[in-house]
Amino acid sequence: MGTSASAKGPNSRSPLVPPWADATPDAPVPQPEGQRFRGFRTEFGKVASGAGGSMAKALQKYASAATGGSEVGPRRFGPAYGSGADLIQALSGQDIQTPSGSFNLASLAGLPMDEAAQSIAEALAPQNADADQVRSAMQESLAEVLGEDGGFDPSAIGADQIVAVLVEFFARILFQEISAAAGEAWKKAPSVERSTTTENELLEVVRAAMDSHLSPRLTGDLGSLHRDQIAAIERAALVDIWQAWSDAE
Repeated sequence: MGTSASAKGPNSRSPLVPPWADATPDAPVPQPEGQRFRGFRTEFGKVASGAGGSMAKALQKYASAATGGSEVGPRRFGPAYGSGADLIQALSGQDIQTPSGSFNLASLAGLPMDEAAQSIAEALAPQNADADQVRSAMQESLAEVLGEDGGFDPSAIGADQIVAVLVEFFARILFQEISAAAGEAWKKAPSVERSTTTENELLEVVRAAMDSHLSPRLTGDLGSLHRDQIAAIERAALVDIWQAWSDAE
């Protein structure tokens, strides 16, 4: 995984939703509140230091204040919603239209797993500032669920694995976003080991939330869903997560 402990992260003047990432670009975005990251970073720094602090409390402040609440925060993942929908359709055997042409997993059959995962991520990543974030999350999720050894066999991918890949993909996306928002709070970790422990704790909490709120929505014949339907399911799950975190005491 790895964190960006040297990066300051976004500040209070940063837009709540970057224009290229907005899932609802025609709706107005509220003006960000001053010092909106302070509470989140203070609590996250306590967690990273290992001397107290609550990850649940940090995420409550992240969802309710740092990102503008459930009406705003989930809008930030527009590119991920689109790429996630493409990923489900590709794993279901459908042809995906990309800027470079039609893409089908059958063309990757027999490749080493790591090469296939890289090709999938490169084909389905958006062409905007979120490209690296989506690409790395997609590769990591494919490796986590399908493994990294052996040859790639798209015909062997089952429905449960497709759901698991998408859940892991969004867990990685949200983990990256929260990690970046924490900024210099990561420097509170007294050692690399403590930083790694905090990373693992954050990822597990995010993964559990994603499994709880996204997995139940991914039922039936996923291959029959349109791209917009999948994106709506993904966004609804993130809205639920934001609400659950915001309401936590």
